[in-house]
Amino acid sequence: MEKVSVTLNWAGGKVFTATNGTGCRIVLDGQKEAGPSPMDLLLEAMGGCSAIDIVVIMQKVRTPLNRFEMSFEAVRNETDPKFYTAAVMRFDVWGEGINPDKLSRAINLSIFKYCSVYHSLRTDLQLRAEYRI
Repeated sequence: MEKVSVTLNWAGGKVFTATNGTGCRIVLDGQKEAGPSPMDLLLEAMGGCSAIDIVVIMQKVRTPLNRFEMSFEAVRNETDPKFYTAAVMRFDVWGEGINPDKLSRAINLSIFKYCSVYHSLRTDLQLRAEYRI
């Protein structure tokens, strides 16, 4: 089982610097000024996860893409907790001989079979909180 670690250090206000196990850093900001909010980052993570899968799948089915863009639009619950209630992923692709059936299959495989971020949002996720003082 692969273990993953992330450390967040508070920089003041609603700003945190997150550092993963390999030392890569990203700034998160609840005000969306110094970086994406955690909820924005969740969409970015799911979009990135799916986008990588789709590019790889399309290469494997011998239909490489020349250009790929993906956008995500989501709606959040109006009251706390402001979780996502609906989302639309839009994929724009360019390339020679792209087969719509192959692209559709790649998208579905990505989201519903391979996207670790999407599957991490499952209701059976076992989450435990701990603290140290």
